[in-house]
Amino acid sequence: MGEEQEKKVVCLQPEYVGKFQCDGAACNSKCCRGWGVDIDGPTYQRYCTIEPKDERKRIVSRIKYKKQQGKFFVAMNKDGACPFLRSDGLCKIQKTWGADWLSNTCTIYPRTMYLVGNLLLRGLVLTCPVAAKLALLPKEPMIFEEVPLPTEEWEMLMRRSGGRLAKVGDGILDIQYGAISILQNRALTIDQRLIVLGFFLDQAGDMVEAGETEKIEALSAVYTADDFMERVPEMLQAITFRPVEYVKSMFGLIETLYGKKSEFWGRENALMKRLVHAFGMEKGEIPLTFLLETYRDSFRPAEENLLREYGYIFENYLVNEFFMNHYPLVIAGTIVQNYILFVMDYKLLEFMAVVSAMEDGEKTDEESVIKTIVHMVAPLDHSRDFLTSLANDTLKRQKDVVSCMKNLLCAGDEYSA
Repeated sequence: MGEEQEKKVVCLQPEYVGKFQCDGAACNSKCCRGWGVDIDGPTYQRYCTIEPKDERKRIVSRIKYKKQQGKFFVAMNKDGACPFLRSDGLCKIQKTWGADWLSNTCTIYPRTMYLVGNLLLRGLVLTCPVAAKLALLPKEPMIFEEVPLPTEEWEMLMRRSGGRLAKVGDGILDIQYGAISILQNRALTIDQRLIVLGFFLDQAGDMVEAGETEKIEALSAVYTADDFMERVPEMLQAITFRPVEYVKSMFGLIETLYGKKSEFWGRENALMKRLVHAFGMEKGEIPLTFLLETYRDSFRPAEENLLREYGYIFENYLVNEFFMNHYPLVIAGTIVQNYILFVMDYKLLEFMAVVSAMEDGEKTDEESVIKTIVHMVAPLDHSRDFLTSLANDTLKRQKDVVSCMKNLLCAGDEYSA
């Protein structure tokens, strides 16, 4: 066992992580359909020892090698399902040979983790519907816990990650503590919380650049103190929302990410059709003035209603996203640039959730909101190209922290979580 593995590791995680159990029946084995599944080299070699020979041949024949990427992958069925998925929703490999025979990808998903010293931070990605419901549906603020990590589990995680768990820099825990406290402040609307978060991260970024990370703990304490609310009105006065820039930003980003396609697949197809119908775009491009009119008359009221009714879901999403993706370090860049990306990531997801609510009307419920979120996080969490395109477009439009706030966030108090 290496020196790093000999250290006692404590795991910081949302409480819901301890409640998670994979249940293919609850999600129709979604993680076994429509995804690429990599097979690490040691697992492939193990499959080559399966007996009897006929069974080994059936298993190995469905695993191909990508020469350019230098890795093995599962060749999916024509319907997009994993060939090892049984009719009862269980994995043939796990059922026959045990969980130790699963690939690294299948063992760890939907968990994600990274190290801060000897503290392991762990969460679940929300593309798993079971994880999404556990994380997003509680109406009380998300609670975090520290749990000791058994040696055998730590060894498994290190082995399955190839011994390379993502590591983050100094001050991240103090930043996370302050950010999550701000995001869970229900005296403010979600947009107001994101504005306050921007001021906090702007100051924290200055401390990081100056090499003064030891000051971040005190900064976090200021932003989480009871008397902090006295400063909030002054902060909000500096932000005047620009609906024109909001509409241009959202439609510009959607065009960058999805292009002017007329056909999409599955859930994406349904969402794009809803967007077109909600904004009256069936006949093609329409003037910005018309988009603004629809935004003010239809979108904005639907947004207020959605966040008033289901604000706790969006709060939980923001908290989980910030923690799970170790913001503000998700992309190479400054803390402020990461903040801007974080805001746009959320506003895109919220935008499409509102569009769905406009179309569903009174049929909107927790289930429909969760479905939209699960769909939207898939490319954000699993496609580096998608994230890169989102980051490039966002940082081109939102030049600094204040312009980002004014273009995307409303400082008013029309609704709250």
